[in-house]
Amino acid sequence: MRLILPLLTVLTFPATAEVPRVMTDIPPVQALAAQVMGTLGTPGMFLDKGGDEHDLQLRPSQMRALAGAGLVIWVGQELTPGLADALSAAGVEALALLDQPATRRIDYAGGGVNPHAWLDPVNAKVWTGLIAERLAALDPGNAAIYRANAAGAIGGLDALDTQIAAGLAPVAGKPFLGWHDAYAYFAKAYHLSYLGGLSEGDAAPPGAARLSEVAALAAKGGVACAFPEAQHDPAMIAALGPVKLGAALDPVGSLQDPGPDAYARLMQALAKGLTDCLAP
Repeated sequence: MRLILPLLTVLTFPATAEVPRVMTDIPPVQALAAQVMGTLGTPGMFLDKGGDEHDLQLRPSQMRALAGAGLVIWVGQELTPGLADALSAAGVEALALLDQPATRRIDYAGGGVNPHAWLDPVNAKVWTGLIAERLAALDPGNAAIYRANAAGAIGGLDALDTQIAAGLAPVAGKPFLGWHDAYAYFAKAYHLSYLGGLSEGDAAPPGAARLSEVAALAAKGGVACAFPEAQHDPAMIAALGPVKLGAALDPVGSLQDPGPDAYARLMQALAKGLTDCLAP
């Protein structure tokens, strides 16, 4: 599938007020915030390149960046519990995107909210609007800029969504397995046959019962492809049996450089990884 990055429309006007210093948790959130801010500022990010968001712990320099932030935009404590503790101690203004009523949420089969909600493009659009409104409230002199940039970004997300849906349509019926249960939002958005993760939670290793269940399914030919993940050892998922292995996926985009197009690159990389393995 040939990938084409959507055009990111960013409008700029002369700044008339102090722009808040913005910090974010992970690349897709940083990308959305960067599109909304445009040339007014570049949001920082706490997750290091190649890092695991579930184990995020702030270094002293990052704690100083947190304390000096005018706004922290993050998914929520379900994704980065270490950041939740730091935010509580710092007492800075924060926008927890997963907690917003307009966010579409999916629960894990065993209970609890699945936090990987950025993989639903509808949530990405909702979050873009929420970020713009929070920044507009903090910086009313630049409110028109934030809102105009958000409108342009949402148009780009619409185009991205259409492109990915068309590319994934031919493999919609092919059952696939991930390393951990990170892809429910992506699969629901694009009507994919997703079997869940080898590990059914975020940080916990797969249990014996789950390993046995998946191995039996694989033996019957019920798994078209299984996908390792960038931050995890692929040995366990490679040992499932007669299952075609895809390239390691990166559901948070932790191996990519941050920037306003990082969300599009993340979503397109996931689509490409799936189609490369699932397509005939």
